[in-house]
Amino acid sequence: KVAIIEHPDSWSASLVAEGVVAKFMPVDMSQSSEAVFETALNHIRSLGGDALTGQADGICTFVELSVPLVARLCEALGLPGHTPAAVDCARNKHATRAALKIAGLPTPRNYLISSDAEVEKAGSVVGFPAVLKPVAGAASLGVKKVVDAGELAATYREIVEELSTLVVSSGALIKGDANSGGVNAGAMVDLSVLMEQYL
Repeated sequence: KVAIIEHPDSWSASLVAEGVVAKFMPVDMSQSSEAVFETALNHIRSLGGDALTGQADGICTFVELSVPLVARLCEALGLPGHTPAAVDCARNKHATRAALKIAGLPTPRNYLISSDAEVEKAGSVVGFPAVLKPVAGAASLGVKKVVDAGELAATYREIVEELSTLVVSSGALIKGDANSGGVNAGAMVDLSVLMEQYL
């Protein structure tokens, strides 16, 4: 039997009445990661305490931003799944490049930029042409090519500005505005910028 954990106003709550899932367990996804984890863990531990469900046999997600949560829940409950360390590395482009390099695999030159003060050094380490991209995230949000040092600083600031507008809505990163709702992405994902060699 399937149980769903999702934000209280999720469309998936209707799946119980439709007979598609056994139980809907609301979790306010705008809370801190720790609070979401604890609430979800308590919900999962309560499964089997009613006539609707049994104990959890597995946990999965179709939302990329929830993969770290699922890994931590599986670990806490002794269920099969990816380790949190592997998931965190795979979702962080800089950490992934470092892991590949340690394993002896070819990797593009790269540099993690955390502030304006690191932009010039990143350019000298990586060279040109290069690509700037968020260290986390998907869908090409905030990805831009730079061809020389002259456009590097301005492009970096443009990306940081774009990333500051991102929100998480229905599990996806989207460009937000005053009417888009969602949770500030900076509270949920690392919005540092990776500069890497353009191949």
